[in-house]
Amino acid sequence: MNRQFHVQTLLNLFLFLIFVIGSFFIVSSEIQGYQNIHDSITQEDELMTPLAYMNTKLKAYDQRDMITLVELENVSCIKLSDESSSTYIYYRDGYIQEISVADDYIPLLDEGEKLFEVDSLKITLQQQLCHVYIEKHQQSRELSVYLHS
Repeated sequence: MNRQFHVQTLLNLFLFLIFVIGSFFIVSSEIQGYQNIHDSITQEDELMTPLAYMNTKLKAYDQRDMITLVELENVSCIKLSDESSSTYIYYRDGYIQEISVADDYIPLLDEGEKLFEVDSLKITLQQQLCHVYIEKHQQSRELSVYLHS
């Protein structure tokens, strides 16, 4: 009887060990799945946040002749103008940058504030349609904004 008790105890411990090892593998695979989902959401957010910012800025200046493309220091910039000031948004040194100045001041691009780190930014303005292309980590997204004015 004593030997049978030891065998049952060993069998129970062995089954418990199998349960613990199985639980460990399930938890570790779920952690890996969570990390993959988190990385995917983070990469998507890194592309969508600059596009949402650009969309908001373009909609805020959606009036006749307030949005133009200009070139400063051989860099293509989108110029958003109102009655007293101008805002320039451009890509330089790996960042989307922005600078706001009074209308009579021509800014230096080194004065801009870094907003978003991206690999590239391309803005085209044709008639009433503004296209914004952003690329980061070999993924790209596009925003097209129809300017009503």
